[in-house]
Amino acid sequence: MSTFPVTLITGFLGSGKTTLLNNLLHDQQMADTAVIINEFGDVAIDHLLVESAIENAVVLQSGCICCTVRGDLVDTLGDLVAKAERGDIPRFSRIVIETTGLADPTSVVRLFAGEPLLAETFHLRAVVTTVDAVNGMTQLDKFEEAARQVALADVLILTKTDLVEPQATNVLRDRLHHLNPGAEIIPVVAGKLSPDDLFAHAPAAPSGPDGDVGRWLKLDAFGPREPHRNGHDHAHGDASSSHDDHHNHDDAHHGHLHHDASIHSFTVTLDAPIERDALRGWLASILSLRGQDLLRMKGIVNVLGLDGPMVVHAVQDIVHPPMTLAAWPSDDHSTRIVFITRNISQPALQRSLEAMAREHRVS
Repeated sequence: MSTFPVTLITGFLGSGKTTLLNNLLHDQQMADTAVIINEFGDVAIDHLLVESAIENAVVLQSGCICCTVRGDLVDTLGDLVAKAERGDIPRFSRIVIETTGLADPTSVVRLFAGEPLLAETFHLRAVVTTVDAVNGMTQLDKFEEAARQVALADVLILTKTDLVEPQATNVLRDRLHHLNPGAEIIPVVAGKLSPDDLFAHAPAAPSGPDGDVGRWLKLDAFGPREPHRNGHDHAHGDASSSHDDHHNHDDAHHGHLHHDASIHSFTVTLDAPIERDALRGWLASILSLRGQDLLRMKGIVNVLGLDGPMVVHAVQDIVHPPMTLAAWPSDDHSTRIVFITRNISQPALQRSLEAMAREHRVS
C-alpha cells in the first residue's frame, strides 16, 4: 500500500521559512500538494485564494491545498485525507508541513516514526530547514533549537545569501556541514526555489526491498571510514558515555561557547556480520540509556544469514520498523550507521557495537 510522502519545513524565527512557503504556494507544480501551516495569517494567501473549503482548509489558484493545524497534527492529517476522499477538496499526492520558528522538529519526526496508525497512511520523506545567512551564526551560538533544527535536516536551505559577503556564507556553510555532514545545502535568494528542486533534493528513506540507500545515507559526506575493526583489540565501552573521548574539531571557535558544541555527527562501522540478537540488544541499550540524546540514527547493517543489508532508522527513542533490502548496494558489505547525537561520542558507540558483536562471537 502506497503512503503519502510528507516533507517537514522548519527553521528558526526570521530564517525565511514563510518567504519560501509563499513562493511555493504560488507555483503550479504544487497543484497536487497539501500544505499544513500553523496560522493563515503568517502566509500571504488572500490573493491566491480560489475558494474556501470546509472548516480549516482552502484551495489556492495554484491548485495547492492549504490548511491550518487544528488541535492534534494527527487529526489534521486525517481530516485532510477524509476531505479529499469525500470530494470536499482536490485529491493530493504529497504533504508539506510547516513548523513554528521555535519548534523542535524532533517531536514531529518522532510522531511519524512512533504512531502506527499514522505510518499506515503517511511517511516522512524529508526534513527541510531554512537557515538565515545573515543571522544564522548568531542563532546557532545562542539557541539550541536552531542547532537541533540543522542537525535533524535532510536539506538545508541557506537564505538571504545576497545580503552577506561570500566569505561569511562559506564560514556558515562550513559550520552547517560540521553539524550535519549528510545534509545537502542549497543557497537561495528571496526564497526562490521551485518545488521540483526542493523535492528532488530531499532523499527518501528506502520504502521497499529494492530501495536505494545511497542518497539517503550519504556516507561519503562523513569522511573516510575508520580503520578495519572487529573488536579484538579494544576495551569494552558502553553507550552511556556522555562526552567525547577526543575532539576532532574546535567546538569553541570564535572564543565562546556554542549551543551546537554538544552536537556530533559521525559514522560507526563493523566489517563482520552481526547476529540479529546482538543488533537488537545493542540498539535497545542505546535507546534506553541515551535515547533523548540520539537526535538521529540511520544506516545499513550486515546481519548474519541475510542476503541483503538491514536498514535501521531511529529518532531519539523511536525506531522505525527495520527493513531488509534484497541486495547490497555495492561490494562493501560492512555495517555503516550514521549518528547525529548530543553529548555521545563516536568512540563510545564504536566500542559498544564491537563489544556486543564480540560477546555474540560473530566479529
